[in-house]
Amino acid sequence: MLDAALASLWLEVASASVMYSTAARVDTRARSMDAQATGEPVAPVAADMDIVPTLGLKYDDGSAVASVQYAPRISFREATTAPRTEVQHVGRLLGDWRPSRGLTLHGTQEFVLGQVNLFTNLPLGGGPGDDPTVPGDTPVPDVPIQPLPEGVDTVFFLSSLTTLAAETVWLGPGWRLSGSAGFSASGGLDDAAKEAVPFQYGPRAQLSLGYSPAPRHTLATTVGYTDSRFSTGARATVTTFTGAWTHRLDRRTSLEAGVGVGVAYSVRATEDAAADAPETPDTTASGHRRLTTLQVGDTPAADPAQRLELLPDLTLAVSYRVPSRVADFNGRLSARVTPFVDRLTGLVYPRADLTLNGTWALGPRFRLSGTGGSAFAVGGAVGDRQVVGGVGAGWTLNRWVALEVDTRTAWTRSPDVEAARMVWSATLGLTVQKTGIL
Repeated sequence: MLDAALASLWLEVASASVMYSTAARVDTRARSMDAQATGEPVAPVAADMDIVPTLGLKYDDGSAVASVQYAPRISFREATTAPRTEVQHVGRLLGDWRPSRGLTLHGTQEFVLGQVNLFTNLPLGGGPGDDPTVPGDTPVPDVPIQPLPEGVDTVFFLSSLTTLAAETVWLGPGWRLSGSAGFSASGGLDDAAKEAVPFQYGPRAQLSLGYSPAPRHTLATTVGYTDSRFSTGARATVTTFTGAWTHRLDRRTSLEAGVGVGVAYSVRATEDAAADAPETPDTTASGHRRLTTLQVGDTPAADPAQRLELLPDLTLAVSYRVPSRVADFNGRLSARVTPFVDRLTGLVYPRADLTLNGTWALGPRFRLSGTGGSAFAVGGAVGDRQVVGGVGAGWTLNRWVALEVDTRTAWTRSPDVEAARMVWSATLGLTVQKTGIL
């Protein structure tokens, strides 16, 4: 019997494939310089260069897939003004396992460690389940637009996200049950970086039950939980209960609507944690943002040290696709009002996010994409107002070489700053890659 088990294991391992991937990417960038970053007169435009070597391995035996990727980013910053070198260590570990029919297990570990520029790695939006605290370069919808700290552009940053998830269809035809649990940690590591982006950590979990009564209709109920504790002493715990309905109107158009409520418990930053921060009039204990609750007919009242409140969680989105071999188009317009945890202050308030994304595949080798969005506090809260946008294009010359261009800009208005902040960047990237089977 042991011989049969060993033989079965050997056949399974022998049938598995191990693939490797290697790539090298070079980005050259022109960007605006923020005078607040140094406090001294600076040139209005700076030039950067990023070199990103990538090494990846993937194991696939049919029922189990595991992959690991390491892609450090070596940046030569402000090459024409005050040259300096910065390094980010970026890695990802993914695993999928299907132990039986109808059950899938997932596991991911992602991390970023090193000098991170908060604008050139600014996510202009992201997909559901993505971690908004992890700096990324891909503009995709539905991740909240993140506020930029004032007076700094690059910080010594750590971001780590560990997630375990499971999905099953055992409940019956049309039913789908999924759940996930994870732990995230992100923010500045040294004292100067924590002044710009406080370090935060905490668990997160989500449970979702979906049902498709008809091919074009999907109903889902989701319960989500996040708990974030900040180095400033602030804490934000949000539990959301939402119901969503997705309807495919035709082969090109689909509509998504969600209604729910969030229970938010927040604790303001402690004075002891902000004792070393520079004294600035009319700022919060974290030294960067001010958020107050407005009372109709009276003067604004300061937020209490602890708050427990109900906040709306609403979503309305329209997706549109034009399938074509010549100009395949995918677009999405979404509007959301959700409980938002400000990564700079730890405060929780209702915020509206409006995003528009579109991607055109102009043939098999050329791709054009655009994204735009705006975010602002609602319901009487006072917070940053932001408008972001970007346009990118990619051209695959052949199976080994790809060329990409990317432009993006962000406009931010903070209630603590007299003037609005405007930043932009334009990047040209060249990627050389190679894949194979070991």
